[in-house]
Amino acid sequence: MQNPRILRYLLEHTEDELIKKLANEKLKFKPLTAQEDAMYQSILNYRNIPGLGGFSEEIMKDAETKLRDGGTYSVHNPEFLTGANISVTLTDDFMKAVEEDADYDLRFPAVEKYSPEEMKHYNEKWHEVGDVREWERQGFGVRVYRTIKARALWDLINICATYSAEPGIFFIDNANSETNAKAYGQQVVATNPCGEQPLAPYSVCNLAAVNLAEVADKETKTVNYEKLKEIVQVGVRMQDNVIDATPYFLEENEKQALGERRVGLGVMGLADLLIYCEKEYGSEEGNVLVDKVFETIATTAYRESIELAKEKGSFPFLIGKTDEETKALREAFINTGFMKKMPEDIRESILEHGIRNSHLLTVAPTGK
Repeated sequence: MQNPRILRYLLEHTEDELIKKLANEKLKFKPLTAQEDAMYQSILNYRNIPGLGGFSEEIMKDAETKLRDGGTYSVHNPEFLTGANISVTLTDDFMKAVEEDADYDLRFPAVEKYSPEEMKHYNEKWHEVGDVREWERQGFGVRVYRTIKARALWDLINICATYSAEPGIFFIDNANSETNAKAYGQQVVATNPCGEQPLAPYSVCNLAAVNLAEVADKETKTVNYEKLKEIVQVGVRMQDNVIDATPYFLEENEKQALGERRVGLGVMGLADLLIYCEKEYGSEEGNVLVDKVFETIATTAYRESIELAKEKGSFPFLIGKTDEETKALREAFINTGFMKKMPEDIRESILEHGIRNSHLLTVAPTGK
């Protein structure tokens, strides 16, 4: 948090002593000198004079603020993590603790107590697990680094996100209950930097966006759904080609990318589309339109990937050593949390033909 006003807000409103301590350490205060105090008071003497003595209203407010505070607030290390685009992983357990206003343990593997063998295993495998609960279930030591009121931490995250756009939040249990990666024995352990694409270990983020402004018919104020479908079909094929054209720097990335053939087709220009269609964002009519647009994108993308599978084959992680194994993998795929919501014809087609890409949709922060 680099905003001194918000740090002061935290000091005045949070009840958590640790948050107060950290906010106080971050906050920097420089008291006014006698000369500065006199100068700002002199500026305010012109408050009731026509023309404000040539001073602007902004200067007047700044002088009032400095005199009221007795100095200037800023922050220590103002460049620290600026623009770092950080997201915080939250679990169902944490959200339950927030709802119940309960304490929550902040835990991490107790690496300082690990034997050389345990440390070697940690360095080799932790990034594939990425979940302290699972790590503990596997028999490795974890440590409670701090216990905090879950609601205090939740409020802190929301306050910081509201006023600085950091951090983002990522509900990892939700992601793992939906992800198609479960079908081939993998799970979500991280995201790409912006936090919009849940990723398995070594997964590669391959994004593209449909410009929705281009599918608005400005004369009829409607969406040209046939044009939208054509763009999505081209986008899916383009992104599938990108997988093969990409130079991979790590062998693990190449194996994962070629194995699951994950892509993420999203959108931009949603606000423009609503304007052209004369629909208010968040209105009932606007929501109906948005739902139909995204349903069209989702179903078209998956249908096109099935067509690609007919031409080029399924993604390798969906192909078993025997026909029976392949059938079982396809069955698992159509029964992931996400795929259960897909139209039945898509699920049946995947059982029959497979699908080229394990994942197809990602709405990135492209500007809506």
